[in-house]
Amino acid sequence: MKKPSTIDELRAELLSAANELFENDEKAANAWLNRPLKAIGGEKPIDHMNSPEKILMLLDIIGRLEHGVWT
Repeated sequence: MKKPSTIDELRAELLSAANELFENDEKAANAWLNRPLKAIGGEKPIDHMNSPEKILMLLDIIGRLEHGVWT
């Protein structure tokens, strides 16, 4: 798979990963994206979609959640 190179591609990857995390339940994925997370200082993931670094951090968090590592 090609590595995302633009912020729009990273955002799309993040949205896809969030949907996969919640077994394609878009409502649950959207709820997660709009819920404050301790792992990012109590901020909402949706507010972290403005830079590649922050999106990559969110993808890492999703990866850890998929493997049962609480963040």
